[in-house]
Amino acid sequence: MIALACTGLSQRSLGWIIAVVAVLVALNAFGAAALYAVGLMMLAGAGAAEADAAATIERGLDAMLEAGFDPMNPAWIEAERAAFAEGPFLDAMLFRCVLFAFGFIAALFSYGWQSLFMMLCGVYAFKAGFFGPEGAAFRRRIALPALLLGLALSFGSALPSLILGFDSTAARVTYLVLVPLSAMVLPFAYAAIIVEWAPKLPSFLATPLERTGRMSFTVYLCESLVCTALASWWGLAWFGTLNDAQAAVTAFVVWLALVLFATAWLAIFRIGPFEWLWRMVTYVGNTGASKPIPA
Repeated sequence: MIALACTGLSQRSLGWIIAVVAVLVALNAFGAAALYAVGLMMLAGAGAAEADAAATIERGLDAMLEAGFDPMNPAWIEAERAAFAEGPFLDAMLFRCVLFAFGFIAALFSYGWQSLFMMLCGVYAFKAGFFGPEGAAFRRRIALPALLLGLALSFGSALPSLILGFDSTAARVTYLVLVPLSAMVLPFAYAAIIVEWAPKLPSFLATPLERTGRMSFTVYLCESLVCTALASWWGLAWFGTLNDAQAAVTAFVVWLALVLFATAWLAIFRIGPFEWLWRMVTYVGNTGASKPIPA
């Protein structure tokens, strides 16, 4: 709603609003890292108690209470792993609902502002002609610097964890600061690269990506279904068992499979299955040309 309300503003006014939101995003990143560091120092003496909690495995709500509703507590982590990998359904659903609530609260104070920043930047870019032919020179000018800066920030966020270990306070604080900053830069590089050079890709690459985009709703839902089946107790129960490399390979295989599925589907049908279902529900009761033709 805020982004839509800003569409009527001048580029100058919109630019000032974007600058203010950008400062808020940066302050949120530094503030969150500082609070996290203070919290870790306050809990530094609780190591033995946490070890005892991890040794005594509680389940569901009991584990949440034992962990003080701290998702980083060993009691919470073990109970969450058990809920998704072993069940029952109610325990898994409880963790999902509580984490969703945590995410909603976090959105109000942290990444929600980052999402607003990116939406406002999208409005500004559209107004400034970034996506049109007149923006070609600007896209080519910013693509490489934005990509290098964003990747440097991303790599910098992960480097302390690789050197000091994932449990290092310095590594976690660095991650909390640099990841939001890199996320403010990399989208500009991606947008510039995609808009400027994607149309020039050979057809064997462009066609699968284009068809996957046309089936984005179906791909999104299928990705959720497949990954839930891989993680949950009623599927392969992989939740909490994969290391980073295995998780990355799994994500790539799922992505590639869905790209191939979208490519094959749209070679036969006009639209994706869930896109077709969505249109049918949307236009129920309508007649005439406004009603879409089934795939």
